[in-house]
Amino acid sequence: MPRRAFGRLRHAWPVLVAGVAASLTFVASGIIRGTYPFGDRARSTNDLGQQFVPMYAHLRDVVTGQAPGDLIFNWSSGFGVPFLGDMMAYVGSTLSWIALVLPRDRIDLALFLVAVAAIGLGAGAMTAYLRRLRPTGPVWLAIAAGVSYGACAWAIDDAAYMTVWLNGMVAFPVICLLCEWILQRRSIASLLVTPFVIALLWTSHFYTVYMATIGAAIVVVARLLSYDGAVSWRERLTGALRCIVAVGLGIGLAAPLLVPTFQAIRAARPSPKTELTPISWVDFLSRLLPGSEGVGRSPGLAVGTLMLLLALSFPFNRTIRVRERIVWTVTVVLTVLSMQIEFTHEVWHGFDSPNGSPFRQAFVIGGLLVIVGWMSVASGLRSVVSVAAPTVLVFVLYAVTWNVRYVTATTRVVVPVLTIVAALAWLLTRRPLPVWVRRGALALLVGAVLVEVTLSSVAIDVARGKVLSAAAPWGQEHAEVRSLVMSANDWPQHRSAPGAALTVNDPMLIGGEGPQYYSSTIPDAISRELLDLGFGYSSYGRATVDPENPVVDAVFSIGARVVVGKDAGGDDGVATSPRLAKNDAVAPLVTVRPAKAYQSADPAPFGPQESALGADVYAVPKLKPQNSPGVSISGRETLLITPAPGTAKPAEAHFTASCRPGTEAYLAAPTFIGDVQVDGDRWVTNLDPKAKRPGVYSGAPMRRIGKVGANGVVDLAVRVVGTARLPAAAIGCLDHGQLTAAVGRLSANKPAAVSVGGHSIDIRLTPGAAGSVVIGAIRIDGWRCSVDGRASIASSTRAGLLAVPVNAGASEVSCVYRPIGARMGLAVGATALLGLVLLAGALMLMSRRRPTTSPVPPQPADDGAE
Repeated sequence: MPRRAFGRLRHAWPVLVAGVAASLTFVASGIIRGTYPFGDRARSTNDLGQQFVPMYAHLRDVVTGQAPGDLIFNWSSGFGVPFLGDMMAYVGSTLSWIALVLPRDRIDLALFLVAVAAIGLGAGAMTAYLRRLRPTGPVWLAIAAGVSYGACAWAIDDAAYMTVWLNGMVAFPVICLLCEWILQRRSIASLLVTPFVIALLWTSHFYTVYMATIGAAIVVVARLLSYDGAVSWRERLTGALRCIVAVGLGIGLAAPLLVPTFQAIRAARPSPKTELTPISWVDFLSRLLPGSEGVGRSPGLAVGTLMLLLALSFPFNRTIRVRERIVWTVTVVLTVLSMQIEFTHEVWHGFDSPNGSPFRQAFVIGGLLVIVGWMSVASGLRSVVSVAAPTVLVFVLYAVTWNVRYVTATTRVVVPVLTIVAALAWLLTRRPLPVWVRRGALALLVGAVLVEVTLSSVAIDVARGKVLSAAAPWGQEHAEVRSLVMSANDWPQHRSAPGAALTVNDPMLIGGEGPQYYSSTIPDAISRELLDLGFGYSSYGRATVDPENPVVDAVFSIGARVVVGKDAGGDDGVATSPRLAKNDAVAPLVTVRPAKAYQSADPAPFGPQESALGADVYAVPKLKPQNSPGVSISGRETLLITPAPGTAKPAEAHFTASCRPGTEAYLAAPTFIGDVQVDGDRWVTNLDPKAKRPGVYSGAPMRRIGKVGANGVVDLAVRVVGTARLPAAAIGCLDHGQLTAAVGRLSANKPAAVSVGGHSIDIRLTPGAAGSVVIGAIRIDGWRCSVDGRASIASSTRAGLLAVPVNAGASEVSCVYRPIGARMGLAVGATALLGLVLLAGALMLMSRRRPTTSPVPPQPADDGAE
C-alpha cells in the first residue's frame, strides 16, 4: 500500500470506528427494547410518526413522480399548500436519499436508518475534530468520546424522534473541524471547500444548524483566546476573519433555499409568544448524568460518565496551561448559563422562543463537554487531584440528584460503575505493568462506555414512552387505505381523501388529496380559512381536523373519502375495515362563476361555507334552552352551561331549534367541552375535558347531529362535567336539495379542460360572459395568474379561494405558484458564488507571493493505547 494511502487510512479508521460504534449502540438499544424494526413496539414517537414519516413518504412520491405536486407545491394536503418550507424544516437532510432506495412500505425503516446514520456521522465528525484538535491523545478514548457525543442524551431523547434535528448535532463538530482547518492552514482548499460544506449543512436543517454555527463560533473564540503568546493577535484575528468569510459565503450559497423558507416561516400560522421559564439548577444539572430523561422539560446534556469526569477534570489538570484552563472553563460555564437566561435563550432560538422543548441547543453543551474532556485526557492526567476532584464532584451531583424526577434507575447504576471502572483504568495505566494489562484496562473502559451508552438509550426510550405516544409502522391497514385511495384516484377531476385514521398527515403518508395537514410552516391564511370553514384543529391551528362536511366536500371537490368506524358500516364507534365512500354531489376542481360574488350573512362556519359555495344552503336558528334538571343555562349569544353542585357527572343539558323537516343538523361549537348526542342514540365527544387550551391550542370540528324530523324540531342534548360554553347559533340545518342544485350550477359551468402541474394549473375555458374562474384551493401569496397569455398578475380571491377575474370571451387561464423570496434568494446565492470565485482568484494570486503558514502547527498523531 502506498505510504500516503496508508497515512490516510491511519487517520480515518478512528473516525469510521467511532461512527459504526455509535450507530451500533443505537441499534442495540432498539433490539433490547424490542422497538421497530426489531420488535412489535412502535418507535415513531409523537412528531416522528405524525410529521416526519408522512413527509418522507411524500418526498419519495414527489421524486418518483407518484405525488400530485413537486418540491415547491404540495397538492395532497390542506387543499394545496407550499412544500419548500416543509422540505427544509422536515426532510431536507442530506440522508433523505435513504427513503428513495427502500420500498414505500418500508418508510418507517428509512427513518430509522436515517437516525442510525446521523448518529454515526455525528460521532465520526466529533472524533475527527478531536483528533485534529489534540492529535497526541489516546486514539481509543477519542473514539469513546465521539460515541459519547453521537449518542448523547439530546440525540436519543430529543432528536431521535425529531430526526432532522440530528443534522445540527452532526453540523457542530463539522463546522468546528472546518474552522480548525482554516485556522491551522492558510490554504486555498480550506477556504474554498468550507463554503460548500456549510451550504450543505444549512440546507439540511437550518434551525439546529444555526445553533450549531453559534456553538462553533463559541469554540473558535475560545480557541483564539487560549492561544499562547507565540501566536500574535493579528494572526488570530485574520484566522477568525477567514473562518467568518468562509461560513458566511456558505450560508449565502444556501440562500436560494433559505430565503424562501424564512419567508414561509414568517407567513406561517403563529403560536402565542412564550417566555423562558428557567428550571431549578438541581433539575438542570441532573441531566448531566447518563440515563436521565426529561424530553421537552429539561436539557439533554449527558455525554456519559467518563466524558463528564474528564470534562470536570479540565480545570484541575495542571498539564494544561492556566490561560487555556481559564478560557475554556469560563466558556463552558457561560454557555451553560445562557440556556437559563431569557435574552440568550432568544438568541439561541433565532428570537422565536419555541412552545415546547426550550433547550433545543443542549447538544452544543454536550459537544463542549466532550471537547474539554478530550483536551484534558489528551494532555495527560498525571496528578491525583485531577482525578479525585472530578470524582468527588460527580458523586456529589449523584447524591444531590438521587430523587430528581429526571433520574432513572439506570442512572443510579451506571454512574458509580463507570466511575469505578474509570478510576481503575487510570490506576492500571499509570503503573509499570505489562502492556497487555494497560491495554486491557483501556479496552475495559471503552467497552464500559459502549455498554453505558446503550443502556442509557434504553432507559431514555422507556421513560419517554410513558409520556409520549407512538404511531404504528406501515402495516396492513396502511396498505388497505392506500389501495382504496389509489383505486378512486381521478385527479384533477376530483380529490380522493384518505381520511385521518392513521395520522394527521395521512394525505402525505397514504397518498391522495385530502384536507388534513399538520406542519409548523402551514400558511396562516390557509389555517384561518380552514378554521372559518368549520375545521377542527390542534397545535394552535397548525394541525387541521376534517369536518367531513358535504358543503366543504362540494366546494373542494372531494369525490371520494376513506371512512372507518360507524360510517364504514360498523356499530357505534367500533372500528371496522376501511371502505371507500364516493360522493358525486361535488363541484369540479375549477368552476366559472358570475362576476358578482355571493356573500352569505350567516355566522361562521355556515356563512363562509355558503360564500365559498356561492349559494344559500343553511338555515341557522337560535338554540332554546330546555328544562334540564341539575343544570343552569344562562346567556344569549353564548350559552353558559353550569352543573349544579352535587349533580352527578356528567350532567345533561337539552336545547331545541326550529328547522325545515328533512334537513340535516350540524353543530359548530369549536370550544365546547363535553359530549353531544348524535342521531338521538349515541354520544360523541366534541372536545375532551383534557383538551389543551380550547379555542387557542385546540378546537373541535363541526359535526353532524342528525336529520330534522317531521315536526321541524332539532333536539340537541349535551353532556358536561364542568362549566361549558355553547354558541347560541351553533346549529346549522343543511338543505341537501339546495346543495345539489348549487353543485349542479357549478358543474354546468366547468371549464373545457384543466391541467394541473407540480406547482401550476392551466385552464382552457369555453368563451362566454365575464366572470371569475374559481379554483378549489385556498389563495395564498405566491400565486400569479395570466389570462390569454397576458402579463401575469397576483391572483385574486373569492371567499378565500384562489380566483381569477376574466373578461368576456376569455379562453385560457394559467396560474403558477412561486415561493415568496425565491428571487431574492437566487440573487443572494449568485452574489455569494461570485464572491467565492473572486476569493479563489485572490487567494491564487496571493499564494504565488508568500508560502503557506500555520499559526498552530499540527502535531503528529499517536495511535498508541496511552
